Parts: sequence; structure tokens; C-alpha cells
Amino acid sequence: MKRDFNKFMECLKKACAKIDQHYFQLSVAGRKKPVFRERVYCYELYHQLRNALGDDFPYKLYGEVDKSGHPVIRGEKKPDFIVHEPGKMNRNLVVIEVKPITVKDYIGRLVEDLKTLQSFIDEAKYYRAIMLVYGDGKQELPKRIISSVKHFSKRCKGRILMVWHRGPGEETRVINLSRDK
Repeated sequence: MKRDFNKFMECLKKACAKIDQHYFQLSVAGRKKPVFRERVYCYELYHQLRNALGDDFPYKLYGEVDKSGHPVIRGEKKPDFIVHEPGKMNRNLVVIEVKPITVKDYIGRLVEDLKTLQSFIDEAKYYRAIMLVYGDGKQELPKRIISSVKHFSKRCKGRILMVWHRGPGEETRVINLSRDK
């Protein structure tokens, strides 16, 4: 799985680098500044990622699969993306949650997504989980975001990765959560 995950990460970098400004932030009539819209970003990321992975990748990419009633995964969880082999619990590669950097009540929503990631690692034995934060081109992510992800990553023995997509046309960066910040 390690080799497949590394291939996936390379494809994720390429896919994110192809996301244009108008999918990264949405222009809204009557507003001067465009706004972040997670669904718009995720749909374009899905498109770019499917293209990057191709048809020969041994896992399938799915968006927002509702896991209600699943015999192993408890609760009503619906992660943004899962990459797995359907019907086989031993072939779960990666689960992804996405959040724009500017979402209101950020920490509350971020923690809910991190709980989802943790449950997919603990219950469904996903190889890795990714908290993908996108937005605003700053030089650093806010410390409160990093510390929240770091806390959950420790609980999952480092299996939750923090990935930051700073801006349109840029590749993602994996944030080192082992450093003290």
C-alpha cells in the first residue's frame, strides 16, 4: 500500500496544481471579492484527480460516499473523498476531508472532519487520511489549524497527514506535524 499511496500523493500534487482560480474561489455577483466554496473546489479536484490517477490505478476514487448503515463504519459519515477497492475492507487506501482556510467556526468544523478521518483509520483501517486545507496564499497556515490536525494525527499514530494547497496553479505541500509549533 505504501507504493500505491506514494503514487496517489504524486497525483494529488499534480491535480491540485491544475485547479484554476475560478474553481479555487468563486466570483459572486454584487461582491468585490470572490469567495471560497468547498463544493466547487472539491468537484474540480475530483475531476483533476481522476484524470491524474487514470484507469490503471488499482483503487477507485469516490466523492462524498454516505456510509450510513455501513456494517463496520459507525455513524453517518460522508468524507469528501475515499480511495479504496469497493467491497474489500483490506484495500482502503486513503480518506480525505477538505476545508477552505477561511471557513467560519473553523476549529469546530475542522474537528468534526478530523473525527471522521480518525474513525476511518480506526474502524475501517484506512492506510492514511488527509486533511487538505486550501486557500489564501499566506506563507504559513494558522497555528490553531496545525495544532488541531497535529492532535488527531498523534491519536492515529501519525496516519493523518496535513496537506496545504496555498493557491491556484500551485502544488500541495505536506505540513510536517512532528515539529513543535
